[in-house]
Amino acid sequence: MYTLRYGRESLQVPVGPNAVEEVAAAITAWKGFSPKDYYITQNGRSIASWQTVSCSAPLCINGRLPGGKGGFGSMLRAIGAQIEKTTNREACRDLSGRRLRDINEEKRLKAYLEKQQEASEDKRAKVEKKIAKMLAKSKPEFDDEQYEAARSELVVAVDEALDKGLQQSVTAQSLVNEEGSSGTSRSRPVTAKRKHPANGRDIAKRTRTDVWLGAERLSSCSESDA
Repeated sequence: MYTLRYGRESLQVPVGPNAVEEVAAAITAWKGFSPKDYYITQNGRSIASWQTVSCSAPLCINGRLPGGKGGFGSMLRAIGAQIEKTTNREACRDLSGRRLRDINEEKRLKAYLEKQQEASEDKRAKVEKKIAKMLAKSKPEFDDEQYEAARSELVVAVDEALDKGLQQSVTAQSLVNEEGSSGTSRSRPVTAKRKHPANGRDIAKRTRTDVWLGAERLSSCSESDA
């Protein structure tokens, strides 16, 4: 007698000379399965021959699953070939336990500092070279004897013109004071006031203007006044 088991359910089936047909008929009557919907195992192994089946161990009924059309493995291989493999190993650790990311960052920082130091040295050398080049250049010197002589003569002429202008101003002021003190006629109408052709303010103004005209203009002015 065989013991059939399906999940937690079990069924006792008497064994005859045609064990295969009797077991199949019992399963169909018990669960309604056809032989193509299941397979039988004993002790976890599929039954290859009923001659090796013993009655001491139960026979387990396992349902068959519908399979695909195939080609799934080739699809996986094709997709795997399309996936890009990463080359980033920054998160890995070396034998000392340090992450490669920290080691690479330290190397980059060291290279950056060395580059900055070299750049500062080059800049300092360029500045020193520029200063030396500027110091090596000769300073422009102005040497014109004619200009120097004319400038010295102009200074002397300005001093003389100032002296003459002051003298003329003092003379004109004294003349104005004498004329005012000499007396005015009572018979002269009040409205008929005679103006002096040149008062002290006009003379001083003309003197300041003549200072910048040079010695020749001063001489001509003095002759016209005379």
